[in-house]
Amino acid sequence: MNCWRWMGVVSVVLLGAGWVAPGKLSADTTAVTVKDLRLTSAGDLVNICTHTPEQADYTAALSFCYGFFEGGIRYAEAISGATNQRDLVCAPPGTTRGQAVAVYVDYMKANPQHLGEGPIDAVYRALIGKWPCPK
Repeated sequence: MNCWRWMGVVSVVLLGAGWVAPGKLSADTTAVTVKDLRLTSAGDLVNICTHTPEQADYTAALSFCYGFFEGGIRYAEAISGATNQRDLVCAPPGTTRGQAVAVYVDYMKANPQHLGEGPIDAVYRALIGKWPCPK
């Protein structure tokens, strides 16, 4: 495995952890808190990724959501470069994080039975369903 890829994955994780660690992000009672950002389920990620611009914590929630997707994608890229591994998702060139998040949220709304799964498992369930790789 390429050392630089691992360093990139670790950097994304550490940057994300440092950004959200300070505490409550808003005084609003519906605000995202550090506890919310622990993501115990796919439903937690849906809640964070569907914040609206009217919510005081929108920027922090959206940044966390995009960071989670970016970290998951970078990790998959890192392991797909290892021997005997293949790509998990084959999105078309130019696909954005926003598009990937929209695929995930739409999938989870259509398949609520998966809301209790681990967040990264559900992300890949949705993205593989939308953009499978050739076998």
